[in-house]
Amino acid sequence: MTVAYRIDLEPCINCSLCRKACPTEAINYFSTGRRIHVIDPSLCIGCDICAQVCPPQCIHQDPDYVIDPGDLASALDKARAFAKKRHALKTERKRRALAVTGAGSRA
Repeated sequence: MTVAYRIDLEPCINCSLCRKACPTEAINYFSTGRRIHVIDPSLCIGCDICAQVCPPQCIHQDPDYVIDPGDLASALDKARAFAKKRHALKTERKRRALAVTGAGSRA
């Protein structure tokens, strides 16, 4: 059983670190018409990355929301695609840095 997370809005400083770190883009900003961050539980995979990067530590499990297995499978697919894209970007940056410094041609 996977439990979704929620943001306690009182201590939240709207730093956006949680939103930037979320592999499924489950965290939205200004989606309610107010300048607040909210977690869409149907996209949350319960990975707790958001809670780990939160400076005021205002993100916690929401035991009232158990993630639907179908939603979880879809969100996990999205997280895998996110990880694959980040890995490809990191590899490309490294390749470009080696090309610029010429380190790859000094074998």
